Amino acid sequence: MLSRGASRPAVPRQRPGGSVRLIVVSDHSLVSEAVRMALTSRGFEAVSLAAPLGRGGHRDFAQRVVRFGPAVGLLLCELEDRSLLRDAVAVVGSVRIRWVLLTRSRDSAAWGALVDAGVAAVLPMTTNLDSLADALSRVAAGQAVMSEEVRRQTLEAWREESIQSRRVARLMEALTPREMAVLAQLHDGLTVKLIALQAGVSEGTVRSQVKAILRKLQVSSQLAAVAAFRQMREFSLAATEDD
Repeated sequence: MLSRGASRPAVPRQRPGGSVRLIVVSDHSLVSEAVRMALTSRGFEAVSLAAPLGRGGHRDFAQRVVRFGPAVGLLLCELEDRSLLRDAVAVVGSVRIRWVLLTRSRDSAAWGALVDAGVAAVLPMTTNLDSLADALSRVAAGQAVMSEEVRRQTLEAWREESIQSRRVARLMEALTPREMAVLAQLHDGLTVKLIALQAGVSEGTVRSQVKAILRKLQVSSQLAAVAAFRQMREFSLAATEDD
């Protein structure tokens, strides 16, 4: 994944007088093609592209975008988990164009991660075609669609999640390899009894390990410890990597 500081190809500015060039990006080809056709009926010159996979895929994706020369990109993404957020951030970071995100997600932190990566506006999946076309035209023209207040709130939500996730990651560093393995098994839904059976130790031994985990993570329940583990893992998936 490209970091925000990494070099990314710039798309040449669209020449005045023509229809707005647009790319529609999604990992659901039928959906992106349907959206492309609908926006074409509203006067856009649009192509649909599959969301890239892997670093090589992002380079090829960026080259295809540059060749087409769009004024704006439309990203369709559900953002159900942080792995999808990571992929969405990589798409936005791969080429220097204006982006609009269309999503069902109401996760302010996820919105903030994408705004931080370069998304100019976030719209709900329920947006009607005329409103979507208007927003894309405005973004392509460099006009603001997302209010500064909403933008600030989403960026703040992402910043707070990042701070909390880094704190959890630091606490996780205090766990022994065995304690981390037990925590991962708890996350996977195993009971203390099953963990003990698999390890060939007593349930009392596992309970002692669980108590040590709770103390080191500064939480009071297994549920909270599992939530902290999930947060750490999801944040590591969403965090940008150096190219």
